[in-house]
Amino acid sequence: MSSTSTAGNPIEVVKAHMAAEDRQDLDATVATFTEQCYYEVPGLGIRLRGKDEIRRWYEDTFAAVPDLRNTDERYYESDGNVFFEANIEGTHLGSWAGWAPTGRRFRLPLLVRIPIAADGLIEAEIVHFDNAGLFMQLGILPRQGSAQERAMQAVHRLRMRVPGLR
Repeated sequence: MSSTSTAGNPIEVVKAHMAAEDRQDLDATVATFTEQCYYEVPGLGIRLRGKDEIRRWYEDTFAAVPDLRNTDERYYESDGNVFFEANIEGTHLGSWAGWAPTGRRFRLPLLVRIPIAADGLIEAEIVHFDNAGLFMQLGILPRQGSAQERAMQAVHRLRMRVPGLR
C-alpha cells in the first residue's frame, strides 16, 4: 500500500483494506496492516499474530469462499479505531477454520473493530459475528425450531439428568 494513497485518513485505509478483501487481492489486503499486527475472531477462538499468519488466514478464507464479499458497508471512527459494520456473504466451497465444505451460501451481519497504528495502517482486525447463525446457514448446526434442534435439546436435557455426564 502506498503511503501517499490513504495515509492520514483511517477510514480510507480501512476502505482500501475492505476493497482489497472484496477483490481477493492478498498482497493489497496484507499491505494495509502495520508490521506489529494481529487478527482475531473471538467467537471462533482465532488469534493470529503478524503478517505471515494473517496472510495464511486470508489465503485459506479466499480459497474456501471464492465469492466472499462485504456488502452494505458502514464506517465509523472513534478514539483511534475504525468500526466497520457490514454484511458478509459467500459460498462455502472449501475447508475453512477446520470445517469441511458445505456448498452452501451464507449472509450475515458483522462488526469489526480496527485499531489504527501510529503509522496510519491497521494494527488489528477484531471480527465479531453471529457464529451460530453462520453455522446454521452452512448446515453445521440445525436451524432454530427444526426437528434436529429439538432432538439436540432432548439429548441435552437427558444428559443434564444423568449424574457424571454433566
